[in-house]
Amino acid sequence: MRPRALAGAGATALGAVTAIAAIVIGTAAGAASPEAETEYVPSSAYGIAAEGPVPIDPTPHVESTDGSRQENSVLTVPENPLVSLEVAKVVADESSASAELLNLGLVPGAELPEQLAALNEPLQQLMSGLEPACEAENPAEPVTEALSDVLPSEIVEQIDPQTLCASITTAETPALVTIELVKVSCDAKSGSVEIANVSLLGQQVAIPPLENETPILPENPLVTITANKQTTNDDGSFTVVGLEIDLGGGAEVITLGAATCGFSETTTPPPPPPPTPVTTGLPVTG
Repeated sequence: MRPRALAGAGATALGAVTAIAAIVIGTAAGAASPEAETEYVPSSAYGIAAEGPVPIDPTPHVESTDGSRQENSVLTVPENPLVSLEVAKVVADESSASAELLNLGLVPGAELPEQLAALNEPLQQLMSGLEPACEAENPAEPVTEALSDVLPSEIVEQIDPQTLCASITTAETPALVTIELVKVSCDAKSGSVEIANVSLLGQQVAIPPLENETPILPENPLVTITANKQTTNDDGSFTVVGLEIDLGGGAEVITLGAATCGFSETTTPPPPPPPTPVTTGLPVTG
């Protein structure tokens, strides 16, 4: 009788050990740490884009969707009657972006296609008024009057009639606007804009300190230029636009240099709830 009792006790102990082992193994399997996940709000940049009768897709354009550095550049833009440039370079990475454009010309010809009649009308009004004014013995007053019919007074005051007349009577009519440099960049939630040598019909225009949404050329029916537009977007990204150019009272809107700074977020999912222990083991006999 005694050996049988020992055997029963051994079976009971083995069942207890097996049950404990099952509990420990189940708990360890359920306690594995979840992996961290990184989500990206993309950064991007482009050199030039236009909306209106003569659309221009963002050119050149880059986007960083995974935090890696992306670069692109072009030496010119698709053929169009509105804009010419010599070079544009754009860069974007995880939380910074930039765009740089050199030697831009807006409306390089004296006449525009029919679809831009809203711009062509004030442009032709200006040019037809300047031609006889420049032929006057003393052109200062008639040129100022012709300019004032289209442009705001603060811009007219910056234009020298004699120099203007010399430029528009040459064989090659100057572009409506020329810009030597537009450089825009952002880093996280801050941005900066640099602009150099803006000219209207060959006459250099003063560039004021570039606060947010600074008017370079105030609103008028010919060309309105606003610099340094900074915006926080719905997804939390931050955008800086170098120049926004409104031609013909909204007939065409051109963006020169845009940089959007995204960001990344690393999250760790909450650990799963511990499993409910299930005690299993050998049946106890004896």
